[in-house]
Amino acid sequence: MGANAEETILYMTEAAIAAEKLRMQGIELVFIAGCEYSIFNKDVFQGETLNERLKFLITNAESSEMITANKKLNEILTEISKVLRNHFNGTVTYASGTWEFVDWDLFDIIGIDYYRNGEPEQQYIDGLQRYKNSKPIFVMEVGSCTYEGAAARGAGGYTVLQGTNPDGTGIYEGGKIPIRSEKEQADYIETQINILKSTGIEGVFIYVFSFPIMPFSREEGKDMDMTSYSLVKSYPKQDTRSQMIPNWEPKEAFQRLAEVYGKMAKEK
Repeated sequence: MGANAEETILYMTEAAIAAEKLRMQGIELVFIAGCEYSIFNKDVFQGETLNERLKFLITNAESSEMITANKKLNEILTEISKVLRNHFNGTVTYASGTWEFVDWDLFDIIGIDYYRNGEPEQQYIDGLQRYKNSKPIFVMEVGSCTYEGAAARGAGGYTVLQGTNPDGTGIYEGGKIPIRSEKEQADYIETQINILKSTGIEGVFIYVFSFPIMPFSREEGKDMDMTSYSLVKSYPKQDTRSQMIPNWEPKEAFQRLAEVYGKMAKEK
């Protein structure tokens, strides 16, 4: 993250060489050539920091600047694809943001981070039409935070947390602490998997397994886990549970995901 195009291409070259060694050992893997490059890395959107690049995206989402930015993105992805194909003989994809218009001829699989952000179900389904061609489609990210109202905010659920106070309590949108709801997160995930299954895509990955930098706490205002997308809750370093193996505990979404995938396996 935060690397420019030259640094990223060098990194991808090293990764491709390592990945090919694994592939030659009989390990089946897919190489993901980056994730939402335009905001996480440099040389596509204006800005030296992630926040600056996000501001550029918000400001220019409907402008001609995005056409120029997507041209730059595909130029970089073309160079990344070249080095990957030179060193790695397996399957290659990319995890794109919905604001990115990727040249999917570069890749074997179409990969999109596709959150539902409160829009009607049919509108969400219809949005996949833009990606459909002869290649398989995978949703690389979808998920929800763990508080009441998070499902409707989808990918933007984390923005309710706007900073932290010196005492470690969160600064929340509107000055109101959200109400923790593991059920809301679990319901969202189950709903989205069932919706996406009906569209005929090849697969989906739930974001994200764990996110220990946003730990759980019972102290009022200090439960950072509410605004993470993790399926398990981690604990702060001063909590003895953070030293346990494993140092996390399942949330309701973890259990629900297991149930949903279990049912799907029986249907095959």
